[in-house]
Amino acid sequence: MTPKKTSTSAALTMTQAAIKKLVADSVAIALKAQAANMATADNTNRNTEPTEAPEARK
Repeated sequence: MTPKKTSTSAALTMTQAAIKKLVADSVAIALKAQAANMATADNTNRNTEPTEAPEARK
């Protein structure tokens, strides 16, 4: 018979509020990093030329 597994991981004792705060903080950090990258990057995907009007179908 295999012994019963017990875990002493801190993640198991985290409250739901603590997990939500951790996720919110991680998302905020990721968004700040993305904004900083977009501000400094040469965005070659941006179409800066004016677009032509679509032709009407006959």
